[in-house]
Amino acid sequence: MTVHLAVSRFGSLFGGRLPVSARSAVFTASAVLLLAGVLTGCGDTNDAAGGGGDPSTTSASASGSAGGSASATGGEYVEASAEGPAQNVPEPTKPALADEESVEGAQAFLDYLSDARAYAMQTGDTSFAREITAEQCESCINDFDTIDSHYKAGGWGSSGRESFSVESDALSVDSRYEVYAIQARLDFEGLTFWDDQGQPTMTKEAADHSHDKVTVYLDFRDDAWVFVTTGPAL
Repeated sequence: MTVHLAVSRFGSLFGGRLPVSARSAVFTASAVLLLAGVLTGCGDTNDAAGGGGDPSTTSASASGSAGGSASATGGEYVEASAEGPAQNVPEPTKPALADEESVEGAQAFLDYLSDARAYAMQTGDTSFAREITAEQCESCINDFDTIDSHYKAGGWGSSGRESFSVESDALSVDSRYEVYAIQARLDFEGLTFWDDQGQPTMTKEAADHSHDKVTVYLDFRDDAWVFVTTGPAL
């Protein structure tokens, strides 16, 4: 079954077309959703972080990144600024709970996804986010590639963290797509990208999106969640 959901707020970021099996679930994080719009100029905040995805058979994307210039180990964390990229950004660590097929597990996974995306935006290392994103999510992959290219060109960015707060009381499968459809609200801390001269190329102000409700589709397979796409609230 081919399903077309709304396009992510990050523009093409983390959108995609995915097939889903009977027990599959589809997942999308908003952090990257916002980034796509920032880097590519695509996306609409009224799209409620949709991913344009096709929830079907999914597989995690191959890891690959631009190897950012920000340091990831040792020393005190320093935020990115016009003076230079973030320093000593801690690598995202996935807790055991994030591999649990439960509402609590989905929330832990979304938290980890937010961490992985924020890490990618601050360091140019998209490998963590790619590992938990379905490769069929073409817009997501395009966004990762955009981050890679930005860092390869000498630019850098802030974390642009966008966090999900799950509101669903129980895991529910969307009978149309045979995937988990999780209701959540989101929050965005703001995002800036600079070129190799420290000049801002894009800025998105922090905003309280707690009133914005979205549907997060997650795929749980091989004892782990995989991000696929998001759509409007059901």
